[in-house]
Amino acid sequence: MGEPRRQPPDPLTVDEFLAIPWPEGARHELHDGHVVASPPAMRAHQSLVTALAHAIGRMLADGSDLLTSAGLVPAAGRDTCYQVDLLVTCEPPEPRQRTIHAPILLVEVLSASTQAIDRNRKLPDYRQLASVQEVVLVDSEAMHVELYRRFEGTRWLSEILRDPTDILHLDSVGLDLALADLYRRVVFPAEEAAG
Repeated sequence: MGEPRRQPPDPLTVDEFLAIPWPEGARHELHDGHVVASPPAMRAHQSLVTALAHAIGRMLADGSDLLTSAGLVPAAGRDTCYQVDLLVTCEPPEPRQRTIHAPILLVEVLSASTQAIDRNRKLPDYRQLASVQEVVLVDSEAMHVELYRRFEGTRWLSEILRDPTDILHLDSVGLDLALADLYRRVVFPAEEAAG
């Protein structure tokens, strides 16, 4: 016999989801009306977010904001709300703002448990947002970065970076960052087993 199946609660709207008083630091997203919780991120994930935030933060002009774990509702999302690892927006802040409406850069750090959702669900949704210029997917278990850049309105170019000397060039914020610098403090699973 298998485990008893739990009946999922009624689907939530984004407004209902945002009204829930989540504990500070808890990571929850809304996917098709259903709450998805995540455990605390691995150290590699946190190191990559911090390294990118530091590098990008130095490049930002006045009027731009760099945010981590920011709420984002996809273009067609009445029942979906993502928590983006890192984003840049130039929209003016609003009082008690819970979601960002016009990001220009979105970054997700991939792990074994999140990469399918980040690639197959979030990436297509992110590319539908008219303000988004670039989306970056950063692998936390191997030196591997995928950069998606908008051109000619609705068309996108992709670039794969894997070598320590490869440069992550972000037009949206004017950043050039070598992968060796981005991954400087990350220990990959294979290295961990060998050490």
